[in-house]
Amino acid sequence: MTAPDAVLIVGGGLLQVPLIREAQGLGLVPLVTDGNAHAPGLRLPGVQPFVLSTTDVAGHEELMRDLLRMCAVRGVCTAGADVAPTVAAAAGVAGTPGIPLEIAERTHDKLAVRIALEQAELCQYQPRWGRGTFFDDAFFVHPQIRDAIAQWGAVVLKPCRERASRGVIRLAGEEDIPHGYATISPYMKECEPFVIEEQLVGTEQSIEGLFGNDGSLLWFNVVDRFFDYSSGVPIESGHVNPSALVPLMWEALQAMFVQVVEALGITWGPFKADIMVTDDGPKILEVTARLSGGWDCQGTSPLTGRHPMRALLQLACSLPVDAPLTLLREHRYAACAAILPSISGFVKAMPP
Repeated sequence: MTAPDAVLIVGGGLLQVPLIREAQGLGLVPLVTDGNAHAPGLRLPGVQPFVLSTTDVAGHEELMRDLLRMCAVRGVCTAGADVAPTVAAAAGVAGTPGIPLEIAERTHDKLAVRIALEQAELCQYQPRWGRGTFFDDAFFVHPQIRDAIAQWGAVVLKPCRERASRGVIRLAGEEDIPHGYATISPYMKECEPFVIEEQLVGTEQSIEGLFGNDGSLLWFNVVDRFFDYSSGVPIESGHVNPSALVPLMWEALQAMFVQVVEALGITWGPFKADIMVTDDGPKILEVTARLSGGWDCQGTSPLTGRHPMRALLQLACSLPVDAPLTLLREHRYAACAAILPSISGFVKAMPP
């Protein structure tokens, strides 16, 4: 008997569950990895679970070599998980569609992205930025941070390889440096670089797309994102999909998107950028070679009639892409909102 076609999905969290179900809808057996043995995606019926950290690149390469001896793996992908290097490495071993590991690593490093865009002469799409070096001393007043504040006013510190705003902190002035250093320190090692950026002012959006096998842009989307900065740490409170930006701005964002992708060496698959539209035009905040989290591609895009997860699975598994991706003329809208209670605790049950 011929073994059914399978797809390796890196990540078994809530944001990957819709991707797993989408794979099953295409007749693919989901092979799902997650470092949490209790991850919901590992416990779904029909899933082949593997307890393995999603950031373990070498472990996924070894797992893929084992899988290829047991079943027909058609592709590798994820959505909503910042594991582009892991996906790229596993796809490289399998010989399935993907991006080179070197390029995946580049998109995963904020400093490398800033350098690549500068070298491509795309400074108009960047905030003013600098590089700092972390020293394991909470009382050290970092001269590069101090100089940046003197030049630009408020600044933002960012660890190079973290996501979901982990370690990101806004400093309004020199008096905030000790607190900023304490915030970033759990995500840094001695002598590691970090990024210092001017604080931008504007509206925040997320832009993402899918590139086909010939490098053409199959799908492009913009959502409006909403943040609470009152604590100094950015907390996303929701989004509206698609964005209410005027068509002319959509065109400008798509043009920027294509230039940034080219500068970073992406020629295939998913790509996402968090941006801010300022008085000086759109600026890149950070990028990643994956589909969105935050229930964009998982929830609100399907509600507008577009199915990027299905298209990604079809691309990754060398299947014909027939998933609907065009924004309907009547403009269906969907929104996602976060509940941010003022007290701490655990959610033990959801209302019926």
